[in-house]
Amino acid sequence: MAWRIGIVALAGFLVASCGSRGKSISVDREVLISEVAPRVDAIARTRDGGFVVTGFGATAWVVATDSHGTPMWRFFDPIDSAVDTGSQSVPQSEFHGAVSLANGNTLLCGGKYKGGQTDNLLVILDRNGRLLEKRVEVPNDDSRFIYSSFYHCFPWQDGVLLLGNTNDGTHGHIWLVELDGNGRKKRQAFVDNAPAVTGGTAVGPSFVFTAWDSQDSFRVIRANEKGETIAKRVIAGEFIVQLRSIADTGKTSILIYRAEKATLYTLDERLQDTQPPKEIKGYFDPQAGRGYVRGDGSLVLFGRRSNAMMALIGEQGKTQAIREFSPQYASNFVNDAVPISAGEFVTARGSVSQDPKDRGLVLSWVTITD
Repeated sequence: MAWRIGIVALAGFLVASCGSRGKSISVDREVLISEVAPRVDAIARTRDGGFVVTGFGATAWVVATDSHGTPMWRFFDPIDSAVDTGSQSVPQSEFHGAVSLANGNTLLCGGKYKGGQTDNLLVILDRNGRLLEKRVEVPNDDSRFIYSSFYHCFPWQDGVLLLGNTNDGTHGHIWLVELDGNGRKKRQAFVDNAPAVTGGTAVGPSFVFTAWDSQDSFRVIRANEKGETIAKRVIAGEFIVQLRSIADTGKTSILIYRAEKATLYTLDERLQDTQPPKEIKGYFDPQAGRGYVRGDGSLVLFGRRSNAMMALIGEQGKTQAIREFSPQYASNFVNDAVPISAGEFVTARGSVSQDPKDRGLVLSWVTITD
């Protein structure tokens, strides 16, 4: 089936700023890739400068493009006619992340519905999108864990870290698996007991992730390569965004939303405050929980108001610029983004436009002008 690609040049289109010393965000170009379900999950850069985007419809899909957004290949997890998820809106499988491996292959992590239970799902594709391996991991090699899924996978050290949850029907656990640079398992561990992981990032030789603690609080946990907890902290809130950093500073930055107020916490290696928590002025809904910290301390957040939007938040917490994406490709929010530089990002979102020709995956090249 042939691809249909729509390219819209948007230089200078809807340039938005808040009058803060000329700071602005411009959408330079948008590429629509049709014939995929518009439920987008994550985007990652490949080693040759292209992009891999994951999403799902009835089952999981992945699209790889070159650096300009031209599709190179796509892969769909096959539909299993013997599996009934109970609803057409519930996918049989999902890919929640992708990592470009050292040998040029692509690793995908996620989960798969299976007869009332869930299995984690790992898929490795070659550089042309052909299936090399599809497997599940048994949590701690214990078959009693009948529910498991990977929610995050990202490069770490010389390999890949998989972060997810598992449950034996009675107790839930945070579960991590470390792979080598080619996707082979090195070790696995349970880090802590919590109902669900919400996010994770690598910070030097350790990594930090967040998880639900209760209905109105979250755990922030730092662990080492053996899965041992180095530090842990509980912070009250209704929604959490674990920010990623453009440059490795050794610090962890999180946004906590509570009572329609957003507060930035900047934490050290022991997860203690490096400065007093800072209120972010001007409510912006991040939805999928995506955002970056730039070298100057400003924040780039991706999410929505009435439509998909992104915002630049200054070091003092004031909104400096905000951008609504093209209404031609109507989107509930920006699903994910990767940095090209401190001021350039490529975003991925799903267009749910009422016009069928405008539905699918949308990649946008955006520039922040300081």
